[in-house]
Amino acid sequence: MAIIISADEIKKELPNYRPDLAESYHHESARKADQQFYEAIKDDSYQSIILLCGGSASGKTEFLVTHLKNEKGVVLDTTLATVEGARIKITKVLKLKKQIKICSIIPDDLKRAFIAFLNRDRKFSDIHFYKTHSGSRNTLLWIANNFPQITMHIIESSYTNKQELKFAEIKFENRKQLLEYLHSLLMTENDIISSIQSQF
Repeated sequence: MAIIISADEIKKELPNYRPDLAESYHHESARKADQQFYEAIKDDSYQSIILLCGGSASGKTEFLVTHLKNEKGVVLDTTLATVEGARIKITKVLKLKKQIKICSIIPDDLKRAFIAFLNRDRKFSDIHFYKTHSGSRNTLLWIANNFPQITMHIIESSYTNKQELKFAEIKFENRKQLLEYLHSLLMTENDIISSIQSQF
């Protein structure tokens, strides 16, 4: 079984936490998640480290529960929304000479993801959605360019006709194709806002 570390789960343990106040607890829960992650990766019985990547409400936690919970390794449920945060985590893992892979969840429809974000019990401001989706895509390309030895799994999330979330990994014939795809994903926060607004 995987060691799963999630800032959203840690929030539930903080004093006076309520889902409608989730954003005000995010900094503390993220800090505690990082601390737990840095301790967990030191455990010699776990050689595989998995970092999730993707914007809010993209389906990361659902993918973790359905596809990763039985992995023998440490799994961090994170957005990887900043290059600096990713750099620190990756550097610490590689220093311990452990295997690392990225599982990035990309929603097939940003409007669908935004609606899911708005309807969650955990409440965040809209800017959190824009920042995490823009930032995680930028970070993903940065990792691909700077750490070619890291395995990347790019997974598209979508809904079935029965409104059940499903996942499909996007396969690439070569590294050039992967990098071109990651370039095509890049969006600024304003790009994301415009994309969503154009669909309403």
